[in-house]
Amino acid sequence: MARGLAAGGPDLGTALDLKQLLRRQGFYMDEAGWQRLAADQALYPQLSYVPNMNGGSPQESLEFRGLTFDLRDDLVARGGLAVGATYDGLLRYGWDSGRYLQLQAQLGGLYAPGPDLDRTRARLALCSRNHLTDWQFVDLCLSHYEDHRDLQDITRDEATVSVSTLFERSASRHEVGLSLSRRSDEDRLRSLAEVGLESVWAGSATRLSFEYGAPTGDETGALLTAAGEIRWPAAGQVVGLGLSLSRSPKTLFLGEDRRDDSLGVTGLLAIDGRLVLTAAYGRTWSTVNFFEDEVISFGVSYSLP
Repeated sequence: MARGLAAGGPDLGTALDLKQLLRRQGFYMDEAGWQRLAADQALYPQLSYVPNMNGGSPQESLEFRGLTFDLRDDLVARGGLAVGATYDGLLRYGWDSGRYLQLQAQLGGLYAPGPDLDRTRARLALCSRNHLTDWQFVDLCLSHYEDHRDLQDITRDEATVSVSTLFERSASRHEVGLSLSRRSDEDRLRSLAEVGLESVWAGSATRLSFEYGAPTGDETGALLTAAGEIRWPAAGQVVGLGLSLSRSPKTLFLGEDRRDDSLGVTGLLAIDGRLVLTAAYGRTWSTVNFFEDEVISFGVSYSLP
């Protein structure tokens, strides 16, 4: 998206880029049978400020029925400046026009020398991308995600089927899609549905999405998430802003009803296609004060040539 925004208006170079993009999607295949369409990898060194490196509690104490319980220092959120790197690899094989299998792997690690804490994250995804007819597509994906911190380990498996269609209105182009997922996360199985709209306008690109997560176990109500993002070129670089809102299902915590509402705001500046600066603000309101939180983070990453 960033490259497309910085490129300017249509010209021969844009047409050649489009043909190369379509070739990477499995179009223009010279012969039948399996063919390698893409094999990419990248390494991104990064410097970040992470307020919660250990996965600890955002609060230092818990109030319950008029009593106050203080948490041990090692159970409270700790963070600071962290250095690390992320590896991203992609392998794509086409088997028919507009149809291919894609394997993508990501592995990242951060270390904060101040509190002497580390964090590792990994994601592996296998997807079947399929062009149906005209500009309609159906995709099937299996993914595995892990996030390891001193006090919190997250493992998530997800299976997703999605359908999408491309269309244009005047000088703008759009992709609207619907996806259905089944997610295994922290001993919970959750069904999710998401609708999304991605658009390219004259001088900007936007993304809107709304996700519904069905309640599981003892939950009441749905998991709801709405998000939007816009990116545009400025002085030859790319600027981005994002906003997300979410509401959790209602659960019980020590006999009290708990429901969380969260707000997220993000900013991005991509310089020369390699250097990316990010900043984020997050705020969580909860019916149980123990889970309320407010964080600010930032990061700098660079794509090695």
